[in-house]
Amino acid sequence: MNDKAIKPPYTSYKSFETLIGELRSHEVLPDVIDRSLGLLRKRSGSEQAALIAALKWFKLIDNDGARTERLDKYLAADEAVAKAMLKTMIEQSYSAVTDGTFNLKSATTQQMTDKFREYEISGSTLSKCISFFLAATRDAGIQVSPHVKAPTVSPTAKRKAKPSITPPAALAQQEPVHGTPKHHQKPYDDSMISIPIPIAGKDGAIILPKGMTDRQWISVVKMIEFIINNYRETMAEEAGAADAAEEPS
Repeated sequence: MNDKAIKPPYTSYKSFETLIGELRSHEVLPDVIDRSLGLLRKRSGSEQAALIAALKWFKLIDNDGARTERLDKYLAADEAVAKAMLKTMIEQSYSAVTDGTFNLKSATTQQMTDKFREYEISGSTLSKCISFFLAATRDAGIQVSPHVKAPTVSPTAKRKAKPSITPPAALAQQEPVHGTPKHHQKPYDDSMISIPIPIAGKDGAIILPKGMTDRQWISVVKMIEFIINNYRETMAEEAGAADAAEEPS
């Protein structure tokens, strides 16, 4: 398989064709194809990177961006020769797919997707890579299974909205749902605040420090839930043991 440091082309094949056409139209070719080149500066930064990566993939430029002999011949070739050269470049660069060990002529989309994952790509990049490959093989006259399509990328799930946090001080000022408890637990000192917890037939409270940040408050909520869930059974067992001890023998 090709060098994993260079991923298969993930730009659109049309963009690649356009760049090659623009290079062909210039009488004087640049020694190096990099982002400073006028042909690339008019494109977005991401497209510049994708096109340079595609040229490297087909060994049309070296790792430093310098033109290779292959690029010079490809740009100078007539249509028939250029098509034959493209076919050779595809077969050599995508050898894992074209070397005969993979059934390119009857594969399914899933099989092609699994094969391209070997290039350590995924998501939208994988889909773009397969789209480029399919377009390039059509242009080069390479037969590819009619069952292969670029995989559909599932939309990214929306991030959950940040929960609205009510500061402890505001909670302490709210009226209890079941009425005011008979006894309010007094905070330990001025740096603490007591949040009353009305319980059917009983009163409770949570003592917390004042001025907590939203992040600290989220942590406290999780911790309280964990403690309550884990201590509930323990407290029930202790209550049962106490009741048994009080029963007359």
